[in-house]
Amino acid sequence: MKVNFYYGLGDKLSDYKALSKWMHIVSIDWNRPERVKSPKCDIAVGFSMGCYLAMDYAERHHVKKLILCSLPPTEKIFKNKADKIIFLMGSKEKYLLKHIRKVSSKKDMYVINGAGHRINANYRKRLLKIIKSD
Repeated sequence: MKVNFYYGLGDKLSDYKALSKWMHIVSIDWNRPERVKSPKCDIAVGFSMGCYLAMDYAERHHVKKLILCSLPPTEKIFKNKADKIIFLMGSKEKYLLKHIRKVSSKKDMYVINGAGHRINANYRKRLLKIIKSD
């Protein structure tokens, strides 16, 4: 199973070495996000602003899962070719919890206890469990 991970604005590739065992960390130049080169994947994962790049990928390519971690407030999820969309966010992200219900149903939303706007150990554990599940 091939997995692409799109990190957020202000982050860098090296911030996600711990995830690189399980997924391809896509290199992003946030000054030119339209030029991101994404290898073919089965699962697209975005974190924070990287969610928009993951959604863009899923809009153009079929994926089994589109996993949106700490998705910034948005009005809607655009048309995509994902079989399943899953939302993750930290329990400390109150502003996201309030807005995410506009685009999500409870069955595809996971709130990670004690997590803020970072992929900590609990967040990573839940993310990997979701990636490995069918």
